Amino acid sequence: MNIKNIDFSKEQYYQEVVQKNQIVLHHTVSDPLSAMGDINYWLSNKDRIATYAVLAYDGTINKCFSSTQWAHHLGVKAQSLKDLHFADYATRNTSLNKHSIGIEIDSFGGLIKKGNQYINAYGRPISDKLEVFEVDWRGYHYFQKYSKAQIDSLAELLPLLMEANEITDYGIKDGNLDVRTDALRGEKGIFSHSSYRSDKSDIYPDPELLKMLNGLTNTWLTKGTAVSGTDNGILRNKEVDFSESDYNFLNLDKK
Repeated sequence: MNIKNIDFSKEQYYQEVVQKNQIVLHHTVSDPLSAMGDINYWLSNKDRIATYAVLAYDGTINKCFSSTQWAHHLGVKAQSLKDLHFADYATRNTSLNKHSIGIEIDSFGGLIKKGNQYINAYGRPISDKLEVFEVDWRGYHYFQKYSKAQIDSLAELLPLLMEANEITDYGIKDGNLDVRTDALRGEKGIFSHSSYRSDKSDIYPDPELLKMLNGLTNTWLTKGTAVSGTDNGILRNKEVDFSESDYNFLNLDKK
């Protein structure tokens, strides 16, 4: 994995260390060839909206802050939660943000076709270098396809975060990207932004990404060999720094 640690202002996220129960996949709806554009936008406001990492088109993982810390990235409306009969509807969004790890895949997302061009959300045609995928999802038929490099990076990153936080690979591996009560209840798993909000189209049902999720295996749950500092071989709530020692400590092979 190619990791880039971003000099991200401490004023842009919450530094408290909290237990993580979920990993949430987003896409940025922005130029996939310019990951720093998204990060600079977050830095330009004081709302503490950000994700732990942004995956550039070439697969580079731009890490903004520790996976044990948090920022707002879901934006679930209190009224929606109230309509679903959550008693804590006024505070549940904050709790979900706090106990989840957000990851952005840099992508234009949904597109509109005009003639031979694919137009992004800002009214401009996308580069011919970018692939387009056709699927009917949340009001769109065309999406800028996630790159193989991005999916490959996720395939390496997710098992590390899963092990560090004892997150199982349940969730959207079943292909259901609609709003889900298991996601909103804060149950452990990997979910999509669309699992929490009906007005979001990230992520779209990319078959290669879903195939990758279904290929994840939690061998660390059953390997039976305790690792120093863990309980039954499960590393609990540790920041993943991606150093060589982290790979060794987690008993995972570095590709």
